[in-house]
Amino acid sequence: MARSWRNFFRRSPDQPEAQAPTVTEAPAEQEDSGNGAVAPVAEPAEPDASSVEDVGGEEPLPVEEEEALPEEITEPVTSEPDPVEPPVEEVLDSDEVEEALPEPTPIEGAPSAAAAAEEQETSGWFGRLRRGLTRSRESFVGQLNAAVAEFKDAEDEEFWERVEEILVSSDVGVPTTAKLVAQLEQEALRRNVTSGAELKRLMVEHATRMLEGPVELDISHKPTVILMVGVNGTGKTTTIGKLSRFLPGTTMFAAGDTFRAAAIEQLQQWGERTNTPVIARERGADAAAVAHEAVETARREGVDVLLIDTAGRLHTKVNLMAELDKVHRVIGRLLPGAPHEVLMTVDATTGQNGLRQAKMFQEVAGLTGIILTKLDGTAKGGIALAIANEVGVPIKLISVGEKVEDLHPFDAREFAEALFGDL
Repeated sequence: MARSWRNFFRRSPDQPEAQAPTVTEAPAEQEDSGNGAVAPVAEPAEPDASSVEDVGGEEPLPVEEEEALPEEITEPVTSEPDPVEPPVEEVLDSDEVEEALPEPTPIEGAPSAAAAAEEQETSGWFGRLRRGLTRSRESFVGQLNAAVAEFKDAEDEEFWERVEEILVSSDVGVPTTAKLVAQLEQEALRRNVTSGAELKRLMVEHATRMLEGPVELDISHKPTVILMVGVNGTGKTTTIGKLSRFLPGTTMFAAGDTFRAAAIEQLQQWGERTNTPVIARERGADAAAVAHEAVETARREGVDVLLIDTAGRLHTKVNLMAELDKVHRVIGRLLPGAPHEVLMTVDATTGQNGLRQAKMFQEVAGLTGIILTKLDGTAKGGIALAIANEVGVPIKLISVGEKVEDLHPFDAREFAEALFGDL
C-alpha cells in the first residue's frame, strides 16, 4: 500500500489524532494583488536579560546592501566548501539579486488537511506522480527500452556499458550509476536472466531498494521544531505553507530568512492564508534572534509545530553556513533535542548541483530529510537516486506541481514504478 499522510506522522503515544484547523482562503482581491496581504505578526514579550544570553552572546551576522553579501564572520565553521566546483547553473547565481515577491500558490477546494489528503487519494496520487515524472521518464526510458530490446544475456558487457551511459546522462550520477548497474548485472547473472521483461522488474526492484529509507516526520514533541533549509529558489517558503496544511494540531511560522527581499512578506502571506501566526522582525535582523523568539513564543502559547524558514544564499558561502549553525545551536539551547526535523528542499531541475548542495547542508545542519521539489518541470528525476545513495538522508516528501495536493510523502516503490514504469 502506498504511503499516505495518515501513516506519515510520528506522534507521541498520548497525542490525539488531531486534524489541522480549517483554512480560510484569502479574499480574491488580495490574491490577485500580489503585493502582500500581510498576516498578523505575533508580538511576544521581549526575552529577559538571562534568555537573551543565548543569542546576544554571539556577534550577529552583519547585513549589507542587497548587492553585497554580509562580510564573513570569524567564528569557525564546521565545513568548508569544495576548493573546486564545476560550473553551476544560473539559478544558483541569482541569490544575490533582489527577488520579486512570488504569489503564494492558490489554495483551492481543500478547506482542511483531511480534505486535501482525501483529494490526493480520490484523484489518484500515483497518476499525478506519473504525470509529474513524464519528462524524466521520456528523457531516458525510451533509450533504456531500446537497449533492453536488444538484451540477450547478462554476460553482454556492451549492454551494461550502454545502460551506464544512459543513466549517467539522466543525472543519476557516476557513483550511483556504477553501484546500480553493478548490482543489476550481478543479480542478472545469478538468476540467469535472459528476457527483457525480467530485467525491467529487476531495475524497479533495485531502484526501490536504493530509494528506501525512514520517511516518518517526527511531530511527537510539543512544540515540535522543524527547521527548513535550502538554496533560494528551491520552493522552501512555499513548501512550508503547503506542509502546514497537512500537519495536525496548531502551527506557527518563523520568518528566519531575513536576507532575501520579500521573503518575510511571502511567509506572512502564507500565514494569512493558513490562519497561522508568523514571528517576524525587520529585514536584516539576526536570524538566530528570530528563532529564539519563535521557540519562546511557541512554548508559551502551546503550539504543536513550529516551522522556521531560513536564508538560502549559495551553499558555498561560509557566512550562510555559520548562520545556520548558530540558529541550530540557539534552538538547541532553548529546547534540548530541537530542532526535531531539519528538512532541506532540493530543486530537481538543478540535477547534480542539487546533490552537491545537499551534501554541504548535511555537513552543517545535520539534515533529517530531503524534500524534492519541481519534479514536474524537469527531465532530471533520476537525481532522486543519487541523493538517496550519496547523501545518506532519506527523501521524505516530493512535490510534482504548484497545488497543495501536489506535495506528498515519498514512497520508494511508487517513485521507482512511476519513473521506470514504461520500461
